Amino acid sequence: MIWVISDIHGMYDRLLNLIQKIPENDKIIFLGDYIDRGPDSKLVLDLLFQLKDRAIFLKGNHEDMMIDYLENNGKYLEGIWFRNGGLHTLKSFNNNVEDKYIDFLKSLKLYHIEEIEGVKYLFVHAGVRYGITLEDQSERDLLWIRSEFYMQNYKYDDYIVIHGHTPTSYISGEYNVYFHMMNNIYNTNNIKDELDNLISIDIDTGCVYGGKLTAFGIGKNYRILYG
Repeated sequence: MIWVISDIHGMYDRLLNLIQKIPENDKIIFLGDYIDRGPDSKLVLDLLFQLKDRAIFLKGNHEDMMIDYLENNGKYLEGIWFRNGGLHTLKSFNNNVEDKYIDFLKSLKLYHIEEIEGVKYLFVHAGVRYGITLEDQSERDLLWIRSEFYMQNYKYDDYIVIHGHTPTSYISGEYNVYFHMMNNIYNTNNIKDELDNLISIDIDTGCVYGGKLTAFGIGKNYRILYG
């Protein structure tokens, strides 16, 4: 089974608890936002380093802001990273971010594709902009897009998109995994019909906001673990 985790936001204890529930040989895809807001961003990254042989790591908008601040690239407005929890991250590093962490953040992928049990999945931090090929998507959309993506009512290029970034409570009012279906089709008693009508799955269940940290398992069936 392949597991997907997103939006850890420095919540090391939650992540450690969740990892301990996942079989040690199973692959994990991380969708970004490992840092900021929570207290232990450095510990989170240290744990991710230990998982590198069984994991794929994607970039989130918070990693992008951190890189921009540390390298003084001027990509974002001055102070925006601090307004989004950056001070908590710097504190966890005692204001000294070693090169290995910067190199890791710069190496992160923007998206990943897997075919699992004959179904095409696109893994990305925030989502995609419809009407644009995957190769031509802008980095900003992949890291930041919200309603322009999750309010669409049809599939993106025959993928089921697995994403985080937007806390599920923004959409459903609850901190539970959100399944976005075409035509409000649920529980048809035919798994193929359900997969054909499944547009996307939002797994940002608001860990740092008092919700949960989720590991979403994909195999012959779906499984959900909470940390």
